[in-house]
Amino acid sequence: MVLDVNIRSKIFEIVSKISSRQKLNLILKITASFLIILLLGTSFAEAGKKKDKDCKYCEKYEKLKDWPENERPAAFIYEEFDYPKGMFTKKQDDSKKRQAAAGQKVYSRFVKSKGSLNKYQHLMIRDMAYFEALYNEMLNDEKTKVETLEGLKKGREAMRMSLQISPKAKTSEAVLKFWATGKMLKAAYNKNKKKKKEKQKKLTPEISERAAVLANLKKQIATAKVNAQRAATIKAQEKIEEDN
Repeated sequence: MVLDVNIRSKIFEIVSKISSRQKLNLILKITASFLIILLLGTSFAEAGKKKDKDCKYCEKYEKLKDWPENERPAAFIYEEFDYPKGMFTKKQDDSKKRQAAAGQKVYSRFVKSKGSLNKYQHLMIRDMAYFEALYNEMLNDEKTKVETLEGLKKGREAMRMSLQISPKAKTSEAVLKFWATGKMLKAAYNKNKKKKKEKQKKLTPEISERAAVLANLKKQIATAKVNAQRAATIKAQEKIEEDN
């Protein structure tokens, strides 16, 4: 835990020295990298059935059903609330279905499409809301392993750091912030994309006009060369006639 605090302090020390735009990009990259490592690390750990567990509560409780709710910290208690409109479909109307849908989103964005995280930052921020949803819905599944939850909790805290969301904030607050910020960034992304297309359309006639001018200039130069050669030939003939 001391190591995590030291690393986090060092990150903020570096981030504080750069611009706001660079700051956001850096934090997002750090968060995405941490999350990918965490997800892959969790998978390998479960596959390898490690004996040494890096967790606080899993030594005592294997699954949520073994852990009385009145003995759990607030971060390990399920929160029931209405997710933002459009986050889940009407068919995804229960906890199990929402958990599966959120899990697919998280895997697709942070593992399968990890190479495009920096390019599509608006989608990365939006899908952080699905990570929150995944963690929350897993808290409603008594078969969930406590060790898995503790690992995902670290990833959740790292993601929250990107938008300065408190680790103690409710899931509903974090989901709404990630979702709203993602929508705002998406609108900005689409606006910039539209501007680029309009700029390209404007440039196309200009480029065509310049090409036409250049072609005409080349034609004039070629004509001038021919005329100069003709003039030189006529002058040479006149000189010959004078000599004769």
